[in-house]
Amino acid sequence: MSAIIFDFDGTIADSFDYVADFLAGEVGIEQLTIEQRNQLRHKSMTAMTRYLNYPKWKLPSLYFRGRKAMSSEIITIQPYSGIPDVIRKLHSEGHELFIVTSNSLNNVHEFLHQHNLHIYFLKVVASVSIFGKAGALRKLLKEQNLPIEDSLYIGDELRDIQAAKSIKLGVVAVTWGFAQIKELQAAKPLRVVNKPEDLIKILEEL
Repeated sequence: MSAIIFDFDGTIADSFDYVADFLAGEVGIEQLTIEQRNQLRHKSMTAMTRYLNYPKWKLPSLYFRGRKAMSSEIITIQPYSGIPDVIRKLHSEGHELFIVTSNSLNNVHEFLHQHNLHIYFLKVVASVSIFGKAGALRKLLKEQNLPIEDSLYIGDELRDIQAAKSIKLGVVAVTWGFAQIKELQAAKPLRVVNKPEDLIKILEEL
């Protein structure tokens, strides 16, 4: 595998609590109960808004505000346990690493520098529309001259799988992010991974 492209939120960054609290505040909930938080867990961001009865027509501006508000909270967000080791290992094996995300470039760069991961990524493609990941992936592959058959996308949501498959890019789904395992399996990625450390073995098999 010559190039490995990562999603950010839910794949590298454990931003669930931030997202859940931000969305709750947008609908007037001062503090989520344990039950409410558990109901939101493993839901996509869009599914969270549906659960919280947030108006669908307001979603574009909501995502923009969410990215902007995250800039003041990014210092509190941690990488998933084991992910930094996976990134370092893949880099040491000679893989070219990239990020394609709907989060903002400033947020991602701040996070990567904070956790000393910035040196491992050749490029971050950010502020991608929630419906535009396929185009962003295609553009990255072309700009970096990456053979699609030797490249892979790693993400945690159905839209990650759908975007990659729509351009015939191999995709691996991770279960620690913003989607339920059954939904990921039903979308038929190349593999479904339950633990970060298992990524290394699976990538060696592909």
